[in-house]
This record gives sequence, structure tokens and C-alpha cells, in this order.
Amino acid sequence: MVTSRRRFMAGMVAAAAGTAAGGLAACGRHGPGADTIFVGGPVVTVAPGAPEAEALAVTGGRISQVGTAEDVMRLRGSGTTVVDLRGRALLPAFVEPHSHPFEMGTTLAPPAVDVRPFTVSTAGGVFSRLTEVVADTPKGQQILLNGVDPLLQTGLKPFTRTELDRLAPNNPVVIITNSGHAAYGNTAAFTAAGITKTTPNPPGAQFMRGPDGQLTGEVREAAALMALTAPFSGAIMANAGDNLRWAYSQLARAGIATATEHSYDARTQSEVFTKLAAQPDCAVRVRAYEIGTPELADDPKNVRGKRAGADVLFDKIGMKIWADGSPWQGNIFTTFPYLTNATTAGMGLGPGHRGGMNYSPEQIQALTTAFINQRWQVSCHVHGDAAIDVVLDAFEQAQVPPALRPRLEHVGAMRPDQFARAAKLGVTPSLFIEHIYYWGEVLVDKLFGPEYGARWMSARSALDAGLRLSFHNDGTVTPPDPIGNIATAVNRVAKGSGRVLAPEQRIGIDAAIRAQTLNAAWQLRLDTEIGSLEAGKYADMVVLSANPRRVPPGELRDVAVEATYLMGRQTYGKLLG
Repeated sequence: MVTSRRRFMAGMVAAAAGTAAGGLAACGRHGPGADTIFVGGPVVTVAPGAPEAEALAVTGGRISQVGTAEDVMRLRGSGTTVVDLRGRALLPAFVEPHSHPFEMGTTLAPPAVDVRPFTVSTAGGVFSRLTEVVADTPKGQQILLNGVDPLLQTGLKPFTRTELDRLAPNNPVVIITNSGHAAYGNTAAFTAAGITKTTPNPPGAQFMRGPDGQLTGEVREAAALMALTAPFSGAIMANAGDNLRWAYSQLARAGIATATEHSYDARTQSEVFTKLAAQPDCAVRVRAYEIGTPELADDPKNVRGKRAGADVLFDKIGMKIWADGSPWQGNIFTTFPYLTNATTAGMGLGPGHRGGMNYSPEQIQALTTAFINQRWQVSCHVHGDAAIDVVLDAFEQAQVPPALRPRLEHVGAMRPDQFARAAKLGVTPSLFIEHIYYWGEVLVDKLFGPEYGARWMSARSALDAGLRLSFHNDGTVTPPDPIGNIATAVNRVAKGSGRVLAPEQRIGIDAAIRAQTLNAAWQLRLDTEIGSLEAGKYADMVVLSANPRRVPPGELRDVAVEATYLMGRQTYGKLLG
């Protein structure tokens, strides 16, 4: 569910008033006894040796005791708020280890128009929405649509520049794909961005050209998307604070207290993130990975300083690089070919297509080595198994210290032997597990066949290798939904058909919960402060309608988030207590 900014702002005011009245702003309180005690439902700790408890106490924003109801209630004082869970479950708040809240705010809130398959399900719906927006937009004003997906929106094909010229003759138009790895623009949009047929491709990205050398209207990968959408930056930044606050609200309502910004640009985003983090009602703790450009690799000032503790709500902790692209765009680098059929032909892929790299192996090596030498945690986007070999080679040759916890992001086609190699190198993966749920049928029937498509996102292989895997939703690509991630990891069921993909890659419920809490916190180097419900840790918590450890696997998606807490402060839900 998406909340409008008006409803969100009203809700924040009400929540702030309720929190003050209810006494849940624990950090400012004094006196004997705990600030808040949770009792009356299972406390799922995710702590070694004690998976569940009866009650939990919070004092000064931290967990002061976890244990039996009798023991914890001894901390009750005259000012203590007692929350009766009434059978609901208390868990560590979810950690979203690969997100894009800035992009969420700028591409799902005005002036952008949301046309993702989760809101507009058909090609006809996309064209209708575009027609409506063009009719309602003054001549010359820019139009930005986000989220088209030809694989899920039946009948939709990649847009061309000439087609968009016909549909929007009087406005610059940019349409971003749901993967975030491609976009389409009309002639006016390319002209406004200063991109011509002779403009050189940015590093790791492409302005697509036809056989005649003319721009087709498509651009691929981050640097090219940023260049095409640069003229929108004024309107985007004018609302950046409100948009980011809105994105935080979406994360909080999903039970998330900690997220990342995986496309961070300090020059344009630092101020808005820092200002929001300083607000007393800030709903989410964010750790940022800056886009890893060659310029930053060569910048002697781009060195890691002292890491901030979890009480600091915004901090840059790493550098992000891209090895390959998106399976939905046909530009991931694999040892096996895409299928040859009508779908792949519509994507412009020829027989035996195996994709390719955004950067050469030499460039990946140079960037990886430079950022590791600057003591940053390196987070590398990589899907194809051939590209994963290149990245693992780069980490090995750079002699990356395991203490930096180098990361692989998404890893759709990662093989068991590659998970084992990653474990030996101290490299940790984060899986975009919801590919199975939303695109399961596409992976098997249209792109890769059962041998490779069904084994996509091999979570069991990662666990068997001894890795601390995590799950994520990747910002706008799928709605923030940690519970959905957990359900997919446990069931591996494709949406709609109910088809099970590679049942041997299912994992247990405890491992799935850990992937979305303590493991994800470990990847962000915050596991000593958050990620489990243990005395001394910050009181980042989520109240669920039922205990996922006791719910039948097929009903996990029905479990609802009822409240979210960040350091003992309620950030989402009806006031409890």
C-alpha cells in the first residue's frame, strides 16, 4: 500500500502528539523503572540459544531486559508504559540492507508518476496513464514516469524515441524501467539533457544507438540515466526533503528501522539525508553506499573515517560499483545463454545471448582495489554467474580484509561453488529473493529455462556454504516487504501460478528471519547494536499480527506489521500501550 504525502504528514503529526501523550519518547524520561514493558505475546529474540521470551523492557531507548513476564515486570515503575501485545509477536525491527529511499521519494512521489506493475498491471494502463499526464501537463514542462516492465505488463514493448515524440510532441518525457537499469526518452528530453548522437557513453553506461548512429531513445545503467534525468533535478530537489520523509514512512510501515541508500551521491544528497536524520521524528536509520566513480577512486580525500554508532541515524559506510546489469534488460553476464524465443527477441537479444559487463574486468579490479585501499566496504551489484567470477577475482586480487565485509548484491545466478568461494574470501551476499515471487514464471519460461531459472536466488546453497546471507527489496523495484521476502525464502512460490521453483533451495523460518534482521545488521556492521532483541541493544522492534515462527508457511504473507519502533520510539502504527 502506498500512502499519499498529505495522509503521511497528517499521520506524522498525530503520531508525534500521541507519542508525547503516551510517554514513549523514552530517551528524555527519568525516574525508577523501565520506560516501556512489552508483555502478553511472544518475544522472538533472534538471539543465540533463546529464540523466544515472554517479555521485554526498554529503558532510555535500549533494551534493558528480556525474559519471563515475572522477571521483566519487576522493572515496572510508576512511569512505566506497559504494552499488552494481546498475542501479537514482538521481533527485532527489519533491516533493509539494499535500498534506495532517495530514489523512492523522487520516482514514486510528485512530480514523478508511478507506473510500476504493482500499480499499473497492463500495457494499456501504462499508455492510458501517459496520455492522461501529457494532456494535463503544460507545454514544455517535463514528464517523468517510473516503473515500466515489459515482462510483467503484458503487451508492453521498449519505447523508442520516435514513438515518444508522437505520444508527447510538446513535452520532454523520460520513462524509467522498473529495474532501474534503463530508461526511454523523446527527442525533447535528450535535447534538454544535452545528449546528442556524438555524446560519448559515460563509464559503465550506454546511450543506445541504432545502425544509423542515431539515438534510439533508450539509455542503460546509472550514469546514463542520471545524465538523461539531469534536467529534472531542480523539481526533484525542490521537494527532496518531503519526498525522502515520505519514503522513510513507507519503510517504517513495512517494519523497517534501518535501511541503506545504495545510490548515494554526496554532492546532491548529503544535506537532505543529514537534515532528516537530525529531526526528532526521523523514522529510519540509514547507511549510505556512494556511487563508485573513477573520480572518487582517485580522490585522496575519499577515505573512510570513524564509523558511527547506531545512535547516529545517517552515515556513509561504503562504495557501490556495478559489474553487470539487470536480467530484465538482457545485460547480465552469464556462462549460459538466454532462451531464444519471442520474449528475448522483443528484448533485442539474439540467439545464444549471454549478456556482458558494465565495466571490464580490469576496471572492476581497479575500482575495487582503490576503494578497499581507502578502507571502504565495497558493495558490488552483480547478477550473472560469469560476472560473479570477475568480482570474486577482484576481491581476491585486492586481498580484501574480511573485516571490511565486502558485499555481493542481488546474485540471481550465483552457483554453489561461488557461494563456497565467497565464504572463503569473507565476501557476504544479499539476495533479491522476491525475484522468485514476482518474476518466477518469467525466469523459467521466458528467459533461462528450468535448469537455470528455477535455481535463481539459491538461498539454501548460500546457507550451506556458511554465509550470513540477507534479503532486500531494492528500493522501488518491489515494494518494501521483509515479510514477503521471508515468505518467498521459505516457500519459493511464484505469484499467480503457485509454482514452486527449486524446492531444494527453500530455507527454514528462523534462517529467513535472521536474514532480514541480524544478518543484515551484520552486513552493515551494526550487529552489536541492533538486529536481535538482547539486553543492551537499541530497542529497534516490530510488532507483527502473528508469530512467523508458528504460522503455517503458506500463510506467512498474511502476517501484518502493526507497529515499528526505532530506539524505543514508535515510528509506525496505532499507538500501543
